[in-house]
Amino acid sequence: MDFLTGTLDKLHVGVSEDGRSCMMMFVDDSKHTIHCVVDFAEFNSLVCRLNDAAGEMARRRTCDGDVEKDEQADPGPACGTLNVAFAEFQRSPGDQYIEGALIGDTGEIVGIRMCPEVACQLTKAMLLTAPAAASC
Repeated sequence: MDFLTGTLDKLHVGVSEDGRSCMMMFVDDSKHTIHCVVDFAEFNSLVCRLNDAAGEMARRRTCDGDVEKDEQADPGPACGTLNVAFAEFQRSPGDQYIEGALIGDTGEIVGIRMCPEVACQLTKAMLLTAPAAASC
């Protein structure tokens, strides 16, 4: 297998109508293309790995003092927390588990898979913590 090297010029992403798969097309500066079709778990894994790599790049640049003042991003919430802007869940087709994702307000994605009992505990805890939306 020949490995071509180049600079990523474009990335096109499309989601299937049923939301079960995603097609990605990578185009380098020499117009070579790679097409991939992945399911949710594979796509989520890719996004997580890219996010980890971006964090490592930022860490290394900060350690080397290579980051300019305007490039320094707001650190956001404390490590381990996520400002959730969107969430979507569905029953797993293969078992009774609930699968989905939490999406942060800056685009982070966290995949979630939990048994129904944990989903009930989580829902109860959130309902008891949230202020009333309206009075009857």
